[in-house]
Amino acid sequence: MMSFECECGNTTRFFATGDRDEQGREYVEVEDEDRLAVIFGDDSVLFRCKFCSYTYRLQKF
Repeated sequence: MMSFECECGNTTRFFATGDRDEQGREYVEVEDEDRLAVIFGDDSVLFRCKFCSYTYRLQKF
């Protein structure tokens, strides 16, 4: 469904769970939690590689 690849070569994917919220949007989960940490903040989402600890930031709009 969606994939993540760090500069160090670490890769993992997000997959659809089959569950939906009240607006019909489907939930996704990370395929391997030993490869990627997803951290939710007030104004952004952080994706931290568990191999090299490099962190990517996706700011909320």
